Amino acid sequence: MVIEYLMKELLSQMKKQKIEEKRTFWTWLHRYRTKVVILAFLIILPLTLIFTAYIGSYTSNRRVNFDLEVTEETEVIKQFINFDEIDALILNIVWSELKHPITLPDTDELAGGYYKFNISYVANENYNVKNVSVIPVLQTDWKNIRSLGTSKSIREAGTEVSIIFNYELPFNPLLFVKVSEPNLYLKVQYTVTSSGNDVNYTEYVHFSLKDLNPLNVVN
Repeated sequence: MVIEYLMKELLSQMKKQKIEEKRTFWTWLHRYRTKVVILAFLIILPLTLIFTAYIGSYTSNRRVNFDLEVTEETEVIKQFINFDEIDALILNIVWSELKHPITLPDTDELAGGYYKFNISYVANENYNVKNVSVIPVLQTDWKNIRSLGTSKSIREAGTEVSIIFNYELPFNPLLFVKVSEPNLYLKVQYTVTSSGNDVNYTEYVHFSLKDLNPLNVVN
């Protein structure tokens, strides 16, 4: 009985203490509400702006188009697949060569830079594939740096695809963000013959160059 009484008293005291602490907190918050609001504003607003800047910069530069000039009819692509996720075929992409641009004499312009890739394909089983072609785009994350290549027909044995890229990398578009390489985006077009009928398809492929090295670097 004594132990039971002591336990009840202890629980009662703990409950009263929690209520008192709660009352003390709300009293303090009410007394300093103006300062709390100002402090929250000074902290939350900058963090919100920073977060918005980072998210906006990242998502906007994950949207890609494959037109030389942007018009009202330009299709902006937001969703891409990997090079091995096409139903009819598998692309093989090798980063074969890189040449960094140089600064032209008496000017700040960069010239002479390019990326080269060897692209081949293998038709998947039960698919009769022909007329495979790609339009390449090199585009960076975080900042609108973009270079469009020309349409190339791709042979099964492989085709060299070259894209001019006269931009200086790496760069830091935002604090704690470093961009070392662009991404390779491909508009892949091909034809599948089935039961004597030709059906044309278009797929959009993303190929990351992060942590990759070219087979050859030209000085």
